[in-house]
Amino acid sequence: MYEATSWQPDIKNLLPFEHEPNTKPFWEIEFDNTSTIDHSKTKLSIYFRDNAFTQTELLSTQDDQVQALIHQIRKSKIISNHESIANKLLALFNFAKEENPTSPGIAVDSLSNFYDFLQLYTNIKNPTLSLSPDYNNIYASWRSKEKLFSAHFLQNGDIRFVLFKPNNRHPKRKIRITGTATSDTLTEITTPENLNDWVFDERR
Repeated sequence: MYEATSWQPDIKNLLPFEHEPNTKPFWEIEFDNTSTIDHSKTKLSIYFRDNAFTQTELLSTQDDQVQALIHQIRKSKIISNHESIANKLLALFNFAKEENPTSPGIAVDSLSNFYDFLQLYTNIKNPTLSLSPDYNNIYASWRSKEKLFSAHFLQNGDIRFVLFKPNNRHPKRKIRITGTATSDTLTEITTPENLNDWVFDERR
């Protein structure tokens, strides 16, 4: 079972995850966090046709690519929580297609960016996933008490992120860190100690 909630901010000026930690994103689906963890690595190859597409053919091809990437995540033997993450992505894809059959469901390049992130950080904890209402990009977020880390996976390979954490010197205030990075430089900016235990599982 899952719950879908609708949230409509002024998306031209503010990203959903830039709100306070208790704010719900546009489309959010919550699942049981049961996961299966394996230990091998696979690689996905996607082939494109050179001839021109009709809109229907293009959408069909994009749908196939999205579902192929989701399948690749599901059968991964190195990505933590791969089964649960794949289930969430498939539910988001189906939900978006039901809302608008002519939409891509999930943007292929955003999903590919998220897939690269999962392969790099194989000890990731199970995130809450949602989609941007404009370009069907993936948002992933992790919450722990008063902490929040959210990442917006852009189609150009960048990750736009925000981190909320308590301010120990000023308990009534919060520290807010935002920025843009690529997967391989993300922890250089946020520093691993800010994300360990609630975003990354140190036991893996």
